[in-house]
Amino acid sequence: MRLAVLLLVAFFSFGLAQPKIVTVDDLKAALSNPRVFVIDVRTPQEFAQGHIKGAVNWPLQEIDRWWNRVPKDRVVYIHCNTQNRSGVAVQYLMGKGYQNLNLVHGGIQAWMSRRYPITR
Repeated sequence: MRLAVLLLVAFFSFGLAQPKIVTVDDLKAALSNPRVFVIDVRTPQEFAQGHIKGAVNWPLQEIDRWWNRVPKDRVVYIHCNTQNRSGVAVQYLMGKGYQNLNLVHGGIQAWMSRRYPITR
């Protein structure tokens, strides 16, 4: 897991802006704020197997269809299964001018390992 964080830091070091990398604990605490917007970039099949309550399922492979619907006036958390696809999504959105992005380290796997609730 430490290697994954180092790779993400290296990946984002080449850009001008960098996302905020947060833990699933940070996300869980933030969910009490109604201004939080959670995007799950996994496939619809993965999403159906279990997701964070209130998250929208906007798959990474369709990002060109939904990127402009990401709210710029809310705090956005993006996750996937681990953090690979969400890292790609965050980088794409940052390239479109978004700055209010939080990359959830460990994704739904980290969420479930903490035994946080999921919805089916």
